[in-house]
Amino acid sequence: MIKKYSRIFIYLLKLRLSREMVYSFNFLTTLFVDGTFFVIQMLAFTAIFLNVDTVNGWNKFHMIIFIGTFTILDGLYMATYFFGVLSISEKIRNGELDIYITKPVNTLFLISFENINIGSIPIVVPGIIMVAYGTVKLGIEISAMKILGYIVLLFIMYIIMYNLMVLLRCCSFWFTKVDNINNLENELVNFSFRVPGIMYRGIGKVIFYFILPYGLIATIPTEFFTGTMNITGWIISISVCIVFTLLRRLIWKRGLKRYSSASS
Repeated sequence: MIKKYSRIFIYLLKLRLSREMVYSFNFLTTLFVDGTFFVIQMLAFTAIFLNVDTVNGWNKFHMIIFIGTFTILDGLYMATYFFGVLSISEKIRNGELDIYITKPVNTLFLISFENINIGSIPIVVPGIIMVAYGTVKLGIEISAMKILGYIVLLFIMYIIMYNLMVLLRCCSFWFTKVDNINNLENELVNFSFRVPGIMYRGIGKVIFYFILPYGLIATIPTEFFTGTMNITGWIISISVCIVFTLLRRLIWKRGLKRYSSASS
């Protein structure tokens, strides 16, 4: 199964790469837009730490690792499934989903990864540089286990983001207009980039860690890498990932059944 879908992913990647080379302007535009967003966010955090030394125990170098972590994740999901998942609502509305359902491949997988965007891959590089810079400044001792744990947490957050994106698009199976939901998602992602999870307390932490777990995305990997996370962070991350993966599978299957019934 893994081998089969790995081959499909590589095929989609090659196909998309050939398209991007033909339309190189689109590639450069995407790179410019993503790069501009990264610079703006970096300047915003720099301005904050001109006036304060720490924010809930994090200094500016913790925040640099946080920004770098978010940037790595942003580059990864923008480069792989973002644009594919983004198209789900439109495919449901215009009936184009019918084409994908008839193919001998998992429908959601095919839609998710058919619009790979290589223009976002270079954004990962400054993210890695920022994490490395913050690591040096904080004097963090690097080990193979620390790097492996960080990568595993990045992968977990990558899956959580995927689940959240798909779940929101599944609303299109039941509702015609979902533009407001898409706008809400953009605001939540931007908010989670501006406000690390360490700043949430009480009901806010419950909401942004368990109900709309955007607060986990870059915070948990940063806490692990800087040595400020305990076993609870692992339990929360894995549990949220499993629950939202199961929920996404359930809602997607029910949505497809509803769509198929309506089509027939």
